[in-house]
Amino acid sequence: MTTIDKFLSDIQKTIKYDRANNGGHYDAKRACTKIAELFASNNRNLGSLAVSISDYWLNTYILASSDPASEPSEENIARIKAFQCFVDNDEGADFSVLTADDWETLRDFVDDEAETLDLDVLQNMMSLILDNGALE
Repeated sequence: MTTIDKFLSDIQKTIKYDRANNGGHYDAKRACTKIAELFASNNRNLGSLAVSISDYWLNTYILASSDPASEPSEENIARIKAFQCFVDNDEGADFSVLTADDWETLRDFVDDEAETLDLDVLQNMMSLILDNGALE
């Protein structure tokens, strides 16, 4: 099982457990908050960068959703998957779900945390950001 497969599996478990642990009543906000925490926890080596990305996903796509009770939608799962692929430096990943604003936000987050990141990690992230047009 790849890292991304495990992450996606953990997302599905989080959704399932929220329903099972609450008498069959699903609370999307609670489940998505757990998913955001899972992302941050899986990427502890990135410190506050991981928290910034997960908070961005939660606030921009989940809490601002037109149907928050149905979150995470497949599209928003694809977004957090893309964010995970970004931090994993998966150059072959499908980043098409990320918008220009997403890439600019990632650029700003990475720029803010540049001093605390490993040089190789920083270079890889900046390369992906450049490849996706957020440095032009």
